[in-house]
Amino acid sequence: MRNSTIGLGLILALLPGSRPVEAQEKQTPYRFTKGETAKYEVTGALEISLRGSHPDFIKDGNETPLKMGYRALFENVVMETDGSNGGAQLERRARSVSATGVLYAAPFKYEWDREKDGNKPIDTDARPGGMIDLFRSWCTKAWKFGVDSEGKVSSPEDDCDRLLMKAGMMYWPVKQGEASWVSEDKIAVPVLHDKIIMEFKNEPARNVTRDGRKLVAIKATPKFKKLEKANPAIPGALPGDFEVTVAGEGTIEMDTTNQRLHSVKLRLTIRVSGKSPIPAGGDGDVRAEAVFVESQTYKD
Repeated sequence: MRNSTIGLGLILALLPGSRPVEAQEKQTPYRFTKGETAKYEVTGALEISLRGSHPDFIKDGNETPLKMGYRALFENVVMETDGSNGGAQLERRARSVSATGVLYAAPFKYEWDREKDGNKPIDTDARPGGMIDLFRSWCTKAWKFGVDSEGKVSSPEDDCDRLLMKAGMMYWPVKQGEASWVSEDKIAVPVLHDKIIMEFKNEPARNVTRDGRKLVAIKATPKFKKLEKANPAIPGALPGDFEVTVAGEGTIEMDTTNQRLHSVKLRLTIRVSGKSPIPAGGDGDVRAEAVFVESQTYKD
């Protein structure tokens, strides 16, 4: 078949007014243009439970140290493109952020809108530390990150492997023409500060057309791969050997018309069990469960 194609090209080249058939470039899943801005709306929730842990690991008896929800609108601006591999360097900039929750029995609330509050100090009255600082960091700087032509994300920013820091930057690796593929993600485990590497099995599920866009829906199934222990010097890092499991599901929609991510919906349940030293001597049980839900959707 290959020799026949070459022969056809030669024949057409010899015919008057004819040109050889040119091979089409393989289309990559993602395409970026310098200066373009993609807006993504993000909604999410995180709940952490320490039920079943030794009392020494439960601050002030709060078995549920964190329960929260948030909504944000981000602009991902393409700063530079790489013509050799089709990737790009971007900046994530917040337009609005709203979050509420309870951290160690203390309620918190954060509201910010760039159009209304952009020239005002951001929550100068808020007590330092905790979740307020996290959401403030979304708004006070442009977060730098890179995405290659298949959707793999990298970032030079500190803390970008923390679960909530990925908001708005949750692009997804896509392998065109394959029945399934495996991708990896690394996140810091809540409570332990250790880092886990998860594997996702990705499988195209269906094709749909919506609002003039052709979308490919991809099912992503996570599983635990391995654990990287935290530096013992990190405040709150727990020594010990821990068993970690990851369950959940993800649904990704790729816009093949515009070659961009259309949406990600992710639900993860991370469970940790093991033992760690306690001040009185010996080891105490550590039981933790983090339930994380987040969606990222393209906005026209």
